[in-house]
Amino acid sequence: MITLVVTLLLFITPIEKIDFQGNKTLSKGALFRGMLSREGNEYSDAAIGFDIEKIKRLYRTEGFFETEIETDVKKTDDEVTVTFIISEGLRPRVAHITIHGGEEPDLRRHIKIERGDFFVEDKIGETRHNIEEYYKERGFAYADVRSSADPDSGILAFTVDRGLLHYVRNIDIAGLKQCKDRVVRREIEFKKGNLFNGKKLRNSQRNIYGLGFFSTISAQIVRSASDSVDIIFSVRELKSRVLNFGAGVSVPLGFLTSFALEELNLFNQGHRVQIHPSFEINIEREWETRLEFRYVIPNITPYRLTFTFLPYVWYEQKNEFTRRTRGDEFWISKKFTDHLQFSTAHQYKRVDIREKVALPDTVKSVTNSVRFQLMIDYREEFFNPQAGMFMLPAVEYAGGVFGGDNDFLRFEIEGRFFFPILKNVLAQRVKLGVLHPLNGVAVYEKFYLGGQYSLRGYPERSIGPDPLVDEKYGNLLGNYNLEYRVALPVSLGLVGFFDLGYCDNEVFFEGSDYLKASAGLGIRYYSPIGPIRLDLGFPLMDSGYELYVGLYHVF
Repeated sequence: MITLVVTLLLFITPIEKIDFQGNKTLSKGALFRGMLSREGNEYSDAAIGFDIEKIKRLYRTEGFFETEIETDVKKTDDEVTVTFIISEGLRPRVAHITIHGGEEPDLRRHIKIERGDFFVEDKIGETRHNIEEYYKERGFAYADVRSSADPDSGILAFTVDRGLLHYVRNIDIAGLKQCKDRVVRREIEFKKGNLFNGKKLRNSQRNIYGLGFFSTISAQIVRSASDSVDIIFSVRELKSRVLNFGAGVSVPLGFLTSFALEELNLFNQGHRVQIHPSFEINIEREWETRLEFRYVIPNITPYRLTFTFLPYVWYEQKNEFTRRTRGDEFWISKKFTDHLQFSTAHQYKRVDIREKVALPDTVKSVTNSVRFQLMIDYREEFFNPQAGMFMLPAVEYAGGVFGGDNDFLRFEIEGRFFFPILKNVLAQRVKLGVLHPLNGVAVYEKFYLGGQYSLRGYPERSIGPDPLVDEKYGNLLGNYNLEYRVALPVSLGLVGFFDLGYCDNEVFFEGSDYLKASAGLGIRYYSPIGPIRLDLGFPLMDSGYELYVGLYHVF
């Protein structure tokens, strides 16, 4: 046995170099991906044969026909050099596209390959998938599409077999232990007797997973008769009670601690409850404590409305004043599509401010308002979007028939835009706001600027014409943020940013003390729960700096 092992080791010849000739279209890097043979590995005829077929398949997916590959293997006693000699062959273009068995007028818009394109397999496969989904959304549960290419004539043909229309006979949910069956069923977008719809099936899976109660969710389609199917949703439940702790440090030196107790499935009815206390103190012994409560009831009434209750109590102890804030918000939301949601809210807030030096009396003010907002979200990912856009226009009316001490009309719009550039991301945010006083309005109801979420490098609420001790406010707001997010190895990232902000009671930029800009650098660690950020901002029109630590991107 020892003799055999020594003999085998003596005849192992490593590959010293792998090269390619004749690859005019595909790069060496593209050809190397997926190959078994590697420089430094043992030479193997079987591995070389696999690599030849792998390269041929790669050329075929890129629209090449009749690709031929030979190998030139040069062996010495110590090493092997392998050269793949490639004859790329014919690469015709599509001259005609035909569809057999599917002649609907709007079917053409699902074709992702055009006349003049190469016969690229990815585009052909995407077209097959799109046509199948087109019919599955219209009740043809087992629609099948095949494609064939004739390189000589340039004809690309798709053949559609729609099959029969299918209806949903039964809907079963497997794996439930604690959660009520009806909580899951209200997330399903179809009922027994409905025509099968592939898009609604996918949406239902996403809705069920979005409840947050389940680690996995799958759907199985079972043919129950020639014209009907049974759909089985299989789920695996998670624990519904969550306890989160948090701590942070900021510069100028400050400390933040918080925890949140959340029940995701109260009474096994799908209701959500969260209690969130927090405490913050800085080196000047100014401190703030908050107690916030959230109760969410989803999918109320046949219109699938979501009700949210948000009572809260805040207490701030500053060197110059004490501020007590308490209130509640009641939101009603309606999700129309995956990208569009409308919300309206009634908000009641009572603020008591006692200045410690200038004004020993207590100033009390009540805001009673209604707010309407529209959310348009086309980001491809929530925590770390690489592309897409997000828009949030809103209007708020306070006072008048609602009563209270503050009467105003507020208009706001925020837009976020994300563009992939060289495997990195250019992110931009624009926020505009106008507050129109109808009668009296407390200064703290106005807009403010400064801090890590608006203008990095400047202290929070430090820019504006109307003072509340050391805080500044204004009736007009303009805020622009630009970030270039560079991906680094080991889940790290580097961010360069530029912030621009304006907060005043009138539009007058020339020589304004309320138009500011800042710039800086940041580091990101992309953790499983979202990006953890460290930003250092420098004001461009003043001296100093601000350091911020937080979770998630600023926008």
